[in-house]
Amino acid sequence: MNYTTILSNKPLSLLNQRVSIKSGILANLVLKHFNLKLKNNVIYNIMKTYKPKNLQELLDIKSSIRIDGYSPYLSNFRGQIYDWNIKPNITRNKLSNEKILNSEKKFLNDFKNKLIPEIPILKHFQNENYKYAQDWHNLFQAQHLGFYTRLTDWTQDFDTGLFFATLDNKKEYKDKSGVLWIFKCPYYEGDYLINFNQQENFKYFDIHPLELDKTYLIKHYSQFSSDFMDYVGEIRSFRQNGNFIIPNSKYIQTPIEEDSTINKFLEKIIITPTLKREISENHLSKSLEEYLLFNSKNNNKQLKMKEILNIRN
Repeated sequence: MNYTTILSNKPLSLLNQRVSIKSGILANLVLKHFNLKLKNNVIYNIMKTYKPKNLQELLDIKSSIRIDGYSPYLSNFRGQIYDWNIKPNITRNKLSNEKILNSEKKFLNDFKNKLIPEIPILKHFQNENYKYAQDWHNLFQAQHLGFYTRLTDWTQDFDTGLFFATLDNKKEYKDKSGVLWIFKCPYYEGDYLINFNQQENFKYFDIHPLELDKTYLIKHYSQFSSDFMDYVGEIRSFRQNGNFIIPNSKYIQTPIEEDSTINKFLEKIIITPTLKREISENHLSKSLEEYLLFNSKNNNKQLKMKEILNIRN
């Protein structure tokens, strides 16, 4: 197994303020304790990076990641066909934070008030008990329908992450390495997770999703109404075992891997072009794409409407 370490591009500012770095053995012990490295008088997080040579080495990494009920962390994965920064798709138009926020508010308002044709709204089961429960649910639905939001997609399923790290139907990145990100979100340490599967976290339904104080991992459930097959976003969320990372408005354009709140819990696996082919040919089911990217008879209309609406950004 070939392991390397890399530095994130921005310092962990909180630790930089709390730790006074001076020369000597004590300084080295402090850096080692916090898994940090000093470079040009700036403290950086050291990120573990794996470079498996073949499928078996990749599967060995998979087996080393805890997913049992006693794990101190909740494992989440994000596959990318190329090693881009992890950023919400709503930032792609390179607008200011203020314009992005205004666009988000308008979109969520239109979504909530059913001003978007062809998009059915699934009523949230807590919408009458909490002020913003429906706004949260609409945001989740919009992301899985392909609209531009501040969410980034993650999954608790390793192979689903691998699928997105190898999905390249146009063969644009067949000679480029992809990446599978791993976020080991602590269960018991700090405050990083909003788990809407637990009633004690329903309090966040009284906070608007665009007004959070920091970055969080969002774990949410799928609702199964009698007509749930009409809700494409809900089906995709369930099949992909999906979660989200949501930043606060101030740091919406900061890449996730540079966010000092959570980047110390990130690891990455480099998926070389050769390994991509081996995964596609020998590991993933040929029917997985159809299953994970569920389409309905109205889906083409939905995707077209997405392209029109997001010009507002």
